[in-house]
Amino acid sequence: MEEARGAQVFSQKCAKCHHPTNTHPLNGPGLQAITKVKTMPSGTPPTDERMTYVILHGRNMMPATQLSDDQLSDLLAYLHTL
Repeated sequence: MEEARGAQVFSQKCAKCHHPTNTHPLNGPGLQAITKVKTMPSGTPPTDERMTYVILHGRNMMPATQLSDDQLSDLLAYLHTL
């Protein structure tokens, strides 16, 4: 299941900086309901395209994260469950 694999990717690549179950900042913003808000902390809408760009290229203090296409797809599926 994509979401379960995405949770593993999140745990390995994202959890050191982002809480998945609340909006409190860690090193980066908490990501609870990130796909359900009108705008992300950057002020842009949380489209899969925008999230993909930020994940792969980084933004401000967030470093670029190298993921395979499958890892990225699974991670996006997981983010939609938050």
